[in-house]
Amino acid sequence: MSKRLMIVMGVVAAVVLGGAVAFAQTDGSEAARSSLSGTGFLRAAGSGSVDLEVNGTLRMAAEGDVVIVDRAGDARIRIAADGAGPGSGEALTRDTTYQLDGFQGLVHVAGSDFTVAVDGFSAFRARGEGTAGLVGEGVWKTRNDWGFWDEGSALSLEG
Repeated sequence: MSKRLMIVMGVVAAVVLGGAVAFAQTDGSEAARSSLSGTGFLRAAGSGSVDLEVNGTLRMAAEGDVVIVDRAGDARIRIAADGAGPGSGEALTRDTTYQLDGFQGLVHVAGSDFTVAVDGFSAFRARGEGTAGLVGEGVWKTRNDWGFWDEGSALSLEG
């Protein structure tokens, strides 16, 4: 990964978390699971599997396999990948499904009904209405609460 992208992903992770919170560690015996739903915003960062269904916006730094599905056909998708020059993010609006294998970069999606799935590292900020399934090791934060992905509890996304 280029130094520039590594720095950008570090800055995004710091902005997403907004505070000093340590990453959770699981014992490896069973995948850690958390699921969230509601309206408002969610910030999260960690490694594992993230499945998001959103009506709103999503900004994400990711390293791994990413699948974006525009279910309503109205999403505005912007992707900036490793090796691209400054400001050279690619705006995508024609397809309804994007599969990015071995992706390292930034993703911005805005729309009325889309899903994003990531296997690998991700740091993201989602705003709007929807659900999030988090499996692995990491930390999440809403307006009034925060926690680790290994808590295994269902949480309400707060506005």
